[in-house]
Amino acid sequence: MYLLQKGWNEPLRGRNNIRILFNICGVFLLCIFFLLSWRSFEVSSLWKHLQDLWRQPYTIMLLVMMYSIAFLFRAYAWKLYLHHRITMKEALYGLLYSLFINHVSPLKVGDAVRITTITREKKVTLGEAAQSVVVLRILDLFILGLFGAAGMLLLWRSILLNVSVILTCVCIGSVMLFLLYKKVPQFAEKQWKQLKESLFTLQGGMILLLIMLSWICEAFVIYEIAKPLSFVQAVWVNSVTIAGQVFQLTPGGIGTYETVMTLALQAVGTMQSDAYQWSLMSHGFKFIFSYGVGVILLLLYPMELRSFFSQKGEKILWKK
Repeated sequence: MYLLQKGWNEPLRGRNNIRILFNICGVFLLCIFFLLSWRSFEVSSLWKHLQDLWRQPYTIMLLVMMYSIAFLFRAYAWKLYLHHRITMKEALYGLLYSLFINHVSPLKVGDAVRITTITREKKVTLGEAAQSVVVLRILDLFILGLFGAAGMLLLWRSILLNVSVILTCVCIGSVMLFLLYKKVPQFAEKQWKQLKESLFTLQGGMILLLIMLSWICEAFVIYEIAKPLSFVQAVWVNSVTIAGQVFQLTPGGIGTYETVMTLALQAVGTMQSDAYQWSLMSHGFKFIFSYGVGVILLLLYPMELRSFFSQKGEKILWKK
């Protein structure tokens, strides 16, 4: 009995250790955000940037359109992964509800809503829905990491092709994979098996392409706001920023998002003050978008939010 209990507790302990590490990184990024805010926040400068954007209604329309298309691509990728057992509407509602909840609650429970949305009609089991969300999240991180690495090679080729840098990256990556396998072996093995089954097929290639296109579309937000950026730089900055949200501790990643984007923008040659203002603007746009679609969803596909927040996403009740 003791051995069984010990075997059951080890994966949980490993996941708790990883969560603690992520929380420490999140607190560190928030501390940097407060420092950046103290040094770079200027009401007059931010107001000027906002006025410049407001005078370009077609740019705002383009931002809304490209950000919306990004979610359409992700919805279709999810539909493909589940072999068309959910509709585009269900997939899109799940993704947008998840976006809305993650921008309202400091708890990372948007995926619980996403899962519940597609299991409402009983066409997909809870286990299948949860598994699909985990795999697609891993694919998101894989694509973001790929964009991040490719962008670094394109932007700083002379630095990154240095042998010592390559060896250091390989060593860090190997240590992280080893720790992941050591701390949560069953979880790591299961996800790797699911990834292999998903990726090495024609459908898997299509899913990867759709996810890539979705993140490219999302990069238009920072590309249009930070005009001096090239599109390659915008894709890289967006990828690094979104990947950094694994350390989110606040609703919508307030603080974490701005810190990572500011540092990424500085890395491509932007002044700190401009980088900070642009990070606020791009994040502000995403907040407005998420709240806007959230209100629309509550009218079209209402959900009982009180039980959701009280139970932290473990059980979601739908209005009849």
